[in-house]
Formats: sequence, structure tokens, C-alpha cells
Amino acid sequence: MLILLISPIKTTYGQSSTPDLPVYIVQPGDTINLIALKFNTNSADLIAVNNISDPNFLQVNTQLLIPGISGISGILSYTPVNLGETPESIAKRNNIELSSLYKLNKITSPSEFFLGANIILAKDDDQTNLNSEMIMPSKITLQELAISSGVNTWQITQSNQKMYPWQILPKEILTGGNNSPSNSIAEFQFNGLPLTQGETASIIIDSANGTAKLIFIDKEIDFVENEGRLVAIFGVHALQEPGLYPFHLEYSDANHESKIIDQMVLVQSGFYPQDPVLYVDPTTLDESITLPEDELIFKVTSNITPDKYWDGKFIKPVDEPSCIKSWFGNRRSYNDQPYNKYHTGVDFGICANLNDYAPADGTIVYAGPLTIRGNATIIDHGLGVYSGFWHQENILVEVGQKIKAGDLIGEIGSTGRSTGPHLHWELIVNGIQVNPLSWLENDYP
Repeated sequence: MLILLISPIKTTYGQSSTPDLPVYIVQPGDTINLIALKFNTNSADLIAVNNISDPNFLQVNTQLLIPGISGISGILSYTPVNLGETPESIAKRNNIELSSLYKLNKITSPSEFFLGANIILAKDDDQTNLNSEMIMPSKITLQELAISSGVNTWQITQSNQKMYPWQILPKEILTGGNNSPSNSIAEFQFNGLPLTQGETASIIIDSANGTAKLIFIDKEIDFVENEGRLVAIFGVHALQEPGLYPFHLEYSDANHESKIIDQMVLVQSGFYPQDPVLYVDPTTLDESITLPEDELIFKVTSNITPDKYWDGKFIKPVDEPSCIKSWFGNRRSYNDQPYNKYHTGVDFGICANLNDYAPADGTIVYAGPLTIRGNATIIDHGLGVYSGFWHQENILVEVGQKIKAGDLIGEIGSTGRSTGPHLHWELIVNGIQVNPLSWLENDYP
């Protein structure tokens, strides 16, 4: 009895007295291991602190305490660094101290806030999120801006983490005011972060009166005006080495206010496996044959039609039941050569019938025989997006024909460089082949 009285009591996470910890709200697709990885904590501690009896079952919207994060409270979120964001702008937008942002993410340098990097944010229940943004005009004073925005000078000063009003400079992006047409900054949407080998991304600028130019990995990507917005859709090459790359965006709005954004952007691996070695006619590997055909395809698909013909997600180009014989991005070796090539599309086998269909609305821009691709059809879907259909037995459309999603365009075959009957469906975005299956799941841009 004496030993029990003088021994220290060890508080465990499973007891009713829990420490003051931040909270994360479970999202669709979350697992215990994924949440632990997100917040750099231990799965066992996460289970213990929340008294989880079955870690294989997590209900969406459940509030979980997150151990291992000291000195931080509130609701945690997990989001990628977006276009034009810096540690300072993220802290200001979310009304948190810059030092707390660094502490929460366990980083020491602003360079770690690269485009696409995932960061942790914390917000108290009673915290006001001053997320409206504006540019400090060069021709008026901060007091005049405060009056026009319906706030006082010190509110803008404090919400932008400045000690004195004179520290706010012309053309600086500010938070905490009410936007007005004369000083609001452009709204950017960057879809597809973090960038992944072989996947599609897009940038949308909510202004049709300005101009924009994007340079990504030394390639200039055009914006087109569509439905009152500037839109650029682009792909990441499936063989692009994972790592950080320069990302440059120039933008000029209707008021001729220019903005230049230079950030490093993360390209992550697509984790593509190797296919078994394929054995084909050696003449079909001859660059004197393959390169001219590649150039032809590039020429046909290089035009960017400003209209967006498709609406919503794409549909499968074959009937159900469908079966995939080879996936996009798989690394390939032909005739025992090195694995320095990849599968540029998705191969559907004959599991229902020979029919192949348009996956979305568009215009036929090529229909004819090719040495490598066999009987080929190419559809322009607009905004620089094209579908290619290779190895067909028969082509049932002609150049210039307008087609709708689901229209019959051909029959599956084994023409060209093919080891058996199948439909090779390829999706080309701004000159880069991307994963077509992602377009069945997402509405781009």
C-alpha cells in the first residue's frame, strides 16, 4: 500500500485527462497511417490519444487529437503551397504568427515553402480569418486605403504582421480589407499540385482582359481566353526526373498591373513499374521511321484551339466490360534494349467488342494509316487537348468531322507496331502525353 501511495502516477493518452493538443478533422480517403505521415507523428500514439478501438475504420469528419505538436492548438489543416505564396503571405492570410507557422511545420528556411509542398496550418475556433486580399496602391496613402476598405489603419497593419504603418510598401499584397475592383488582386487557381510525372495540371486566372505567360522547365506554355478566364492546361512528362524545378509566371490584368511570380515547384514520382520486355519488328524501332512519325503527330497536336469542346469528365473509349492490358507510364524495353521508353497511353483489350468511341466532344484532325501507330485517329478537344487512337482495324470518321462523346469512331485492331489486337488510347496536353485515366476521374481544367 505504501508503495502505491508514493509512486508517481503516469498519465497515458488513453485516460480521460487528455493533453491540450491540436485537432484534425478526418477527410475522405484518410487512414491512420496517412494522417500520422501528414503530421510527422506516430501511428501508435495517434491511436492511443484518441482511444481508437479499430484503426481500420475512420469516420469522415471525426475530430482526432494530434500528438507530437507542442505549443499549438486549434484545428489543423493540410494543404499544398499555392501559386505566388510565401511564408509571410501564408501567415498573413491565415492570421497566424510567422514563427508559429515555422514551428508547426518544423522547418528553418523559406526555401522549404516551394510550390506544391504540403504545409500544416492551425486555426482557433474563434480566430478570424482575414483572407481578403488587395494590392497596396502606389498613389494613395494607407489611411485612404483603410477608409475605402471599411477598416482602420492599425487593423491592416496588425493583420499584415507589421509593427508600424510605414512598413507597408506600395504594390505589397495585403490581407484584412474588403476587396474593390480598383485594388483587388487576380484570383489564381492552380489545379494538380503537387505536380506528378505523367499527370495533368492547369492554371486559371479569373480575368479575360489581361495577358499571361508561363514558363515551366524551359518550356513556354500558352494561356488562352475561355469563358471570361485565362486558362493554361499542361502535362508533366512521364520521364521528367522528380525534384524541384523553376516555375515562372508573368501576369498583367485589365488595369495593366503587372505581377511576376518565380517559385520552385516540386515534381514527384508517378511510381511507374516496368513492363515485360516487348519483342517487335526491328525496323519499327528505326529512328528514320519513328522520328518523322513523331514529328507528324506533334505538328497535328500543336495547335491550341481556344474553345473548350468537352463538358465534364471524359468517358471510356470502349464498351463494358472493359479490360486494360497495359497502363500509362509503364517503363518499356523493346527487343532487350534498355528501359528508356515508357507507355504513352492506355491499352484496352477486346473484352466486349471491337468498337471504340470518342471519349469527349471534339473535331477529327487526323484519320489515316501510320507505320508505327497503325490506323490512327486524332480528336481535337480544344484548349490544347487531343485524343489519339492507334492500331485500329478500321477508321469510321474523317478529318473535319464534328463528333460527340460516345460517337463510334473506329474498330479495335492490331495494325502498326503491335503485338496483338488492342486499342491504344493516348491523351496529349500541350504537346505532352498524360495519363488518360485521370481524365475519367477529374473535370479539367
